[in-house]
Formats: sequence, structure tokens, C-alpha cells
Amino acid sequence: MNRFVILLLSVLLSGCTTLASMPPKVSAIAYSAMTKVPPPANGKIVLAVYQFGDLTGQQKPNDNFGEMSKAITQGSVNLLIKALKDAGEGKWFRVVERDSLQSLLQERKLIRTTRQMTQGDKAKPLGPMLYAGAYLTGGIVGYDSNTLSGGYGHRILGIGYSVQYRQDTVTVMLRLINVVSGEVELTVMTEKTILSVGAGKDKFKYLDLDTQLLEVEFGGAMNEPVTYAVRKTIEGAVVELVNAGQKKGLWKFKAPEWKDPGTMPKVEVDIPTTEELLEEIVEVDNELRETVKENQAKTYAQHHEEKLAEQEIPKEVFTQKLLDELECGVNPHKLECLEKVTNETSNTSSDTPHTDR
Repeated sequence: MNRFVILLLSVLLSGCTTLASMPPKVSAIAYSAMTKVPPPANGKIVLAVYQFGDLTGQQKPNDNFGEMSKAITQGSVNLLIKALKDAGEGKWFRVVERDSLQSLLQERKLIRTTRQMTQGDKAKPLGPMLYAGAYLTGGIVGYDSNTLSGGYGHRILGIGYSVQYRQDTVTVMLRLINVVSGEVELTVMTEKTILSVGAGKDKFKYLDLDTQLLEVEFGGAMNEPVTYAVRKTIEGAVVELVNAGQKKGLWKFKAPEWKDPGTMPKVEVDIPTTEELLEEIVEVDNELRETVKENQAKTYAQHHEEKLAEQEIPKEVFTQKLLDELECGVNPHKLECLEKVTNETSNTSSDTPHTDR
């Protein structure tokens, strides 16, 4: 048993070492609809972001005791700025810095002072800062824990299995405010669920009638990262903000590019000459004639086979008769054909009854 425990600990420690040595991963866009937003018709829109943070006041959930750490990230303003920069593959917004505006003004003041000290009266002034006609505000307004929970388990012959799950919900709100009039132009609210699942197995068995007992238990849990869920919710709010502004007429989507049919590559068509058309017509006519002859020959042979079956004529006699008829059809002035026609005419006249005049 001691050897087994040592082996199990070595495997777990090696697994932890492997996880610790994994390289960092650059996060991609969480909400795929961000890349599918059509570009704006009149260029990028300048926006500022003010006061976007955690408005829930929720502490990290725990079933045993209350923790002092927050339930969600406190850097949500950075996630919003990144979402605005990534919207429509970076073609929608120009975001001006307002979260650390004091630091920006202090740096500009330092530049002016340094230029005056080194260049005196010839020092060039700094250009004006970029201003926005509208700004965004809002925040994460809700984080509800255990909105849905449950589980399942069973045990048979000392082998047991159990599953537990829990669902949380995070809610984000955005407001677009007009700087000139102070009017709230748009309000968007999005929410997303956060799912946590835990599963475990155990085995309980007596090895002997004495006190020897074997009990094995293992399990695992999977929790959706809260920061990832918040980032995806914010990106969804940005996409909804763009669509709502387009519906209200604050901005327009760029129309798809129209291609002039005259600039499309021309397809060359070969026009046949009169001689080529006549040759093709003659060739088709000959093929049709041959097809008609073959069909007539098949029909003729089938008719005589039916006649042969009715009269019970031997096949050899019928074949010879058929050859003769075909030959007479080609050369009706042949002596044998003339005699045959005379005999058929006389037989027909003899079979016809005479009438008294």
C-alpha cells in the first residue's frame, strides 16, 4: 500500500510540473460576432469610457465562510476598452484615455516644462488632445450565485458515482451619452450564465472477513472562468450597442462594394461559320437516317418473328425467306423477285371469289 501511495504522489507531482511549464496564451476574441460586425460608413467613431467597474459589491461565494476577495474582476474597464478596439476588426471606435486622465495630464505638463527649460521661448507647444462627442459608462450590475444547482449519484456493489453542478449569472449594462446635450442615447444590458460542474467516483470493498478494507475515491471539477464570462458579456454588449445605434440612426453600416459588370472578365464564345454549320447538319442527318434504318430493320424482323410463331414455320425457312425479301427490297427487278411477285399475284387472284356479272 505504501508503494502504491508513493507511486500515485509521483504521478500527481509530475502532472503539476507539466502544467506549470505551459507557455502563456494570448487571449483571442471570446464573442465571435465581434468580427462579423460591418464597418461604419463614415469612418471610426471617437468614444471615451468613464466609470465602468464592479457595481455588484459581491464577495467571492463560499459555502462554508465568507471571503474578502471580490466575486468578479475589478478591471472591467480595461476589458471594455479592448472590446471597443476589437469591434469590427478594429474599424469602429477610437477610444480616448480617460481612466488615467490625471497621469496623462501630468505627463503632458512634464513635456511642456522640459521643452521650456531646454528650448526657452522657441519651445513648440503641444497639440490639442483628442476629444469625444459621446462617452460610455455603466458597469457590471449583477452577479447572482447558485441561480441553478443540482446533482446526481448512484452506488451499486460498492461502486459509486456522483455529479454536481451549479450555475451563476453575470449582468452588464452600457450607456451611451451625448456630450453636447447630455442625453442618454442608448442603453444596453446583457447577461451570461457561468457553469460549474464536479464529478467523482469511489469504490468500497472488503478484502477479507477480518479488518482488511479497500476504499478508493477520486474526482474532478470544472469551473468556467468568471473573468472569461465577464469579458464575453462585455463584448456581447458592445456588439448590441453597435446594432442598436444603427437602428436608431446614430451611425450607418458601410454598404458592400459594388462591382461594375463592365470590368468583369469577358468570356470568349466561338461562333461557328456557315460551312461548319452545314457539315454539322449533314452529319446529324446521316446519323438520324442510320438510326431510322436500324429501327425499321428491328421492327421488320420482329414482325416476321411474330408471323413465324403464328404459322409455325421452321426458323431456317423463315431466315431464308427474310433474306430473300430484304434482297428483293434492294433489287426488285431481279428475276426471282419478279417470279415471286407473279406467284403471289396469281394466288391472290385465285383466292378471290368470282362474281357473276
